[in-house]
Amino acid sequence: MFHKSVTVVPSSLNCLTRSGAVTLATVNTKTHLNLIVSKPDLTLSPAEAQQLRDLLIEAYPLEAPATTKFKAGDKVTYKAIVGYGARGMDGRKGVVESAQAGGWFMVKFVGGPFDSLIKVHENFLELQPATSTQHVGGFRIGDRVRRLQGSRKGEVFTVTEFNSSLTELKVDGMTGWRMPKYFEPVTEAVQAPAVPVTGRFIVAALEGTTYAPGSKPKVHLTNTAAEAEAQRLAKEIGGTYHVLKATFEASREKPVIPPVKTAKL
Repeated sequence: MFHKSVTVVPSSLNCLTRSGAVTLATVNTKTHLNLIVSKPDLTLSPAEAQQLRDLLIEAYPLEAPATTKFKAGDKVTYKAIVGYGARGMDGRKGVVESAQAGGWFMVKFVGGPFDSLIKVHENFLELQPATSTQHVGGFRIGDRVRRLQGSRKGEVFTVTEFNSSLTELKVDGMTGWRMPKYFEPVTEAVQAPAVPVTGRFIVAALEGTTYAPGSKPKVHLTNTAAEAEAQRLAKEIGGTYHVLKATFEASREKPVIPPVKTAKL
């Protein structure tokens, strides 16, 4: 049973003399709720309206919001499932904008062909690992460092682990714990090894304003092979050599010209 009231006192909105009560009553909140007013034209003040709201919440408690796998602002990565998922999305990173019903989320992806809000199911999303704030001697996991002493002085390593007291670190390529004072940060960018470009390349000598490729120049299948040949020729023979790449091809079958028949006189 539920039976509670809010008293309405006189006010300027109630003509200063009108008062009364609003009552909520029922024997079973699951089936019905009676709203009983002592007078038909009562006006509630904001405080009285809040009391009435609280009584309604007491009779019908608010449901706890459904928990979701992600929340707005979470950084996520698109994870394709074998045979399922949007083409080209695997590994893309984004930020959750909002949660939708049924395990769907609006995610803002950047850095690719779908730089916009995309509706994605939670099965295709995973939370990006949080960036660690721990450091030893100013170094963080993943930092590149250079050895300052010992037989491997000058070599560059990557920090892989810290000890529990955050006083020593481990680097790839060396065993055991190391003191951070024996390393310095590597600030210069790492240049990725050049990837050979495939195609058809020839080496031609530059003579004045014209090229002299030779009568039967060798065709190289990568730019690196052709560049090495140009350097060899310049070193051994002297002169200036350029690497030329075929960028267009036009072809057709050569016409077959039948032999000319001659008649004997």
